[in-house]
Amino acid sequence: MEQAEKTQAQAELLKNRVTKNSKALRKWARKNLVAAYRLYDRDIPEIPLAIDLYEFLPDDVLSPAQAQDFMQEQAAAESANIPGAAARRLERTYLKVFLYERPYEKPQEEERAWLAAMTDALADCLQIDRAHITTKTRLHDKGGSQYAQNDANQKARKDQNAGGPSLACNASLPQAQNFCGRVFENGAIFYVDLATYLDTGLFLDMRAARAMIKSNAQNKRVLNLFCYTSSFSVAAALGGAAAVQSVDLSNTYLDWSRKNAALNGLDDSRLEWTKADVMQFLDLCKKKFDLIILDPPTFSASKSAKENLDTKRDWISLCKKCLALLDKKGALYFSTNAKTLKFDASLLPGALAQEITEQTIDTDFKTKKSHRMWLLQNAQ
Repeated sequence: MEQAEKTQAQAELLKNRVTKNSKALRKWARKNLVAAYRLYDRDIPEIPLAIDLYEFLPDDVLSPAQAQDFMQEQAAAESANIPGAAARRLERTYLKVFLYERPYEKPQEEERAWLAAMTDALADCLQIDRAHITTKTRLHDKGGSQYAQNDANQKARKDQNAGGPSLACNASLPQAQNFCGRVFENGAIFYVDLATYLDTGLFLDMRAARAMIKSNAQNKRVLNLFCYTSSFSVAAALGGAAAVQSVDLSNTYLDWSRKNAALNGLDDSRLEWTKADVMQFLDLCKKKFDLIILDPPTFSASKSAKENLDTKRDWISLCKKCLALLDKKGALYFSTNAKTLKFDASLLPGALAQEITEQTIDTDFKTKKSHRMWLLQNAQ
């Protein structure tokens, strides 16, 4: 079979699978007011894509309460088959498509043509504007910064860490035009940027975990380590946490975190933002916490850190340091994407460990579990 014919055949396979997935997931998303979810994840081996769908909120929907009402009204309108309801949603729908690095070499021109054909197929079967689809290549982990981005953005990232203007959610920047927006999730609104970075500002696979943190945060002193854009911190604060401290080494993501907090009308007096290397922070911290979130990157080689972080090597030390900061009956939620990490509770003497992965995997990630999570507590 000629390459063009093979590509066209794969495009048809993708359309059929995505159409099937979309039918089931759209019903689930409408029922549960989910506005951002994984639509496809390497379901077909020869089509190594992950496809995430985002429904942006309209510009005039500003508060979480307004967003909740809007999502409910939209769901009711579509369920009642009101003319134009689905079309209006599609006007605000965007896709982020990840192409996973293949285990073999493929000519760049051929790969670009293949990806364009897949993108056209997605636009066709989902009836989404082709200009609303952005693509990125997700390489096998070879180390580097905590949150990957394109090489073209490296200088801008350095400028931001030095105090320059933020890239996050800045729709005036060419690479982010039309791909910055706000999405609703479980009573909160989060900024996402689908174009600038490999990751968008919201890890969709942690949706159920954020809901768990929100439901367990009432009156708790919360510590969120490697906080990224602080979606866990926002969830905890909305869940009634007494105080939330968020720690990350990136000015970019701490700035983004503050934007997310402000977007949800959160009281700054309960929130503390700390720019620090997590290992050093844990060594120096004298406070106690009731709830700690530890979701480290698999590997990080930031120039601002004293040493490289390798979670497969360092998870024991990280967990021990966190357990030392837990108050009586406190809880540590440890999560990892490192598939080869071998968790062994016996390496944490005096700790009680319970794997809670299944409770933190939502419907759209059931077939490809992208993380594991444990609840750790100090034995009384």
